[in-house]
Amino acid sequence: MDKQKVNITVRGQSYSILTDEEPERVLALSNDLNQKLDAIMDSGRVSLTQGLILAALDYADQAKRFGAEAQKYRSEIADYLEDAENAMTERDRLKRENDKLKERLMQ
Repeated sequence: MDKQKVNITVRGQSYSILTDEEPERVLALSNDLNQKLDAIMDSGRVSLTQGLILAALDYADQAKRFGAEAQKYRSEIADYLEDAENAMTERDRLKRENDKLKERLMQ
């Protein structure tokens, strides 16, 4: 996809962003950021720079937590796949044993 220029506004300041993302996605992200900044800055004691730093720290914390959670799920899936593989191996072993027993009964 070609890069597109997207104009966003964060707390009344305009920015032009060159991105591979869909413009709607970038605009939605800027809206989320504005909402977060509004919540942070409601007290009136926080500058825009401080608000942006606090928002960035919050997003970084979320990303780290989501990354750890994703890793946990990947590990669980790997365990489930190993269990499934073991079950299939056991099924195949039991099928061979069953076939042998059937063969012995036929003799």
